[in-house]
Amino acid sequence: MTKLYSSAGHQVELGPVLGRGGEGAVHEIAGRPGFVAKVYRQLAHPDKALKLESMARQVHPALLDIAAWPVDVLRAKPQGPVQGFVMPRVHGYQEIHSLYGPSHRKRAFPHADWSFLVHTARNLASAFEAVHARGHVIGDVNPGNVVVSAQALVKLIDCDSFQITAGDRWFACDVGVPQFTAPELQGRPFHGLRRHPDHDAFGLALLCFHLLFMGRHPFAGRYRGRGDMPIERAIKEYRFAFGPHAAVWLMESPPHTLPFTVLPRPIAALFERAFVPLTVGQGRPKPQEWLQALERLSRELRSCGWNALHKYPRSLPACPWCELEQTSGAAFFATSKPPPVSTPSPHPDFDLDRAWSCILAVTPPSIEAMPCPEPLASITPTPLPETLQRARSRHYLKTMTIVGVALAAILLHPQLSWLWLPLAAIFWSLLRDGAIRREYQRRRMALVAASQELVDLQAAWQQRASEQPFMTALHTARALYERYRQLPEALQWDLQRLETDQRQVQLQALLENHFIDAAQIPGIRATDRIALESYGIETAADITAEALRAVPGFGQRLGRQRASALLAWRQALETQFRYDPQQGVNPVAIADLRQQYARQRASIERELLASPDELAKIKMDILKQRAQLNIALIRQAVQEAQARADLRVFYPHPGGFWRRHRV
Repeated sequence: MTKLYSSAGHQVELGPVLGRGGEGAVHEIAGRPGFVAKVYRQLAHPDKALKLESMARQVHPALLDIAAWPVDVLRAKPQGPVQGFVMPRVHGYQEIHSLYGPSHRKRAFPHADWSFLVHTARNLASAFEAVHARGHVIGDVNPGNVVVSAQALVKLIDCDSFQITAGDRWFACDVGVPQFTAPELQGRPFHGLRRHPDHDAFGLALLCFHLLFMGRHPFAGRYRGRGDMPIERAIKEYRFAFGPHAAVWLMESPPHTLPFTVLPRPIAALFERAFVPLTVGQGRPKPQEWLQALERLSRELRSCGWNALHKYPRSLPACPWCELEQTSGAAFFATSKPPPVSTPSPHPDFDLDRAWSCILAVTPPSIEAMPCPEPLASITPTPLPETLQRARSRHYLKTMTIVGVALAAILLHPQLSWLWLPLAAIFWSLLRDGAIRREYQRRRMALVAASQELVDLQAAWQQRASEQPFMTALHTARALYERYRQLPEALQWDLQRLETDQRQVQLQALLENHFIDAAQIPGIRATDRIALESYGIETAADITAEALRAVPGFGQRLGRQRASALLAWRQALETQFRYDPQQGVNPVAIADLRQQYARQRASIERELLASPDELAKIKMDILKQRAQLNIALIRQAVQEAQARADLRVFYPHPGGFWRRHRV
């Protein structure tokens, strides 16, 4: 058994290997079940040794709660060089990508709903805040350095890569993942790079986005420009694909993703601040801001009536997950059975024919045309005041004089017609009486308002007073009646389909158990896996030629080679598939199907039994609306006719004008 030495010179016996990485291996420690040892393959560089010693001296309960923080160094011999360190054992946790990826989540966190994801994001922000409060920076923020428990607790691992502050000295974080690096650091070497909490804030926002948006990367969207848009370049150019200004950056979100508008405004604003260009003096949201906003979001969530795992802000009128799953055909959460109290029980004495007879017994309202009053010729226009009548007469004289002078000028100098007509118009506008114009505008607006009110009343009559609402409700009841009659046949058809689709079910299960991030596929890089995950492609079951064509970087040149490699990997798995006819249909699937039909049956029975009363209520409402709207329509038609007549006084018959001025 290998022996190392603690900083105090005590022997530390290493137990079995728990895992291996690029730098070394993690071992159990004999006699210390709550701690493990990370042992490097090579002796630590003197700077790395000083960093680990500093971290061990700065250990704090707040850090041990959220991180696998070094508590002691390990030496090859007493007072010898550092070869590793002791840290708390992280047991019962899984990498965060196993939570935010829908396919991974169904296996690793089958009971996790969106509120679990929101709470995990809240705990992640709390972990970042604890690190920053001690004066340190995480630096290499990426999904591989964050693990989550079944209680949504978060731990940070690989802490020896953090940027550590020790008095006046700091130890750099020399590693990083470009796809999770802030725009201002893109393209810069990580070695010796000094980072700031604001850079961590960018990584925190990225991980929170992955949690809330089912593993989507906020910069892995569809680029509407020429060529491909790698994630690193999109980050550097601030091409946030989900925000309200995505179109300005020629970006749009991937298909079948949660709409950005679903988020409450405070959360959306934090993402926008984190991902858009910063103005002078502006910083990205701090962990404390995320913590408070996510706690508030957790309190504002409600449960969907159809799937208990569907949680969404109570400010929304309907469940966005139901709509998203219906349009995409994908299940973002494991199937959840509704609680027994929410499942309606069938009516014991229900008789379909009797229920339908009760519905038909409600006679529809009589067909009645909307009243259309004839134009009233006897309406007397409201005359203009005496002063305005005199002003109008003077206005007519001025107009005729200007027209006459303009015609005479045109006859005398026709080559200057282009001049006389504009001059005449200018003189006419200058000499026009303002009081007449104001009275004309007042009467014209009165006519517009009366006409619009009449149109609104007519529309209201069509919606509420015609027989259409009753017939629509009756049609809905008839559809329910037909659906109820077909339920037994539909159930048998679906049960038969479960049996005939067993080959496809078994093949699908095989493909869903092979994850892209765990496979060695030629030409598929880490950035490709992130892009695929952002388009909902996690397993071999998700790989199709059509799905790959939608992913940026998989459609042209080298992209075609990567797409071919993925399709070949799926095809190889399919050739290994062997159908087992002895498995039979999963009894759970049969029980779920029967329960689904039982819920449909009970729901239809309840609606059909309530239909007679509902139809009678609709009929009474129609008759009431007719009585009210008929009177209102007639009254408004008179008002509209009066307003039209009042406006006509400005357009008298020419003969009337001449008769007045001959008297």
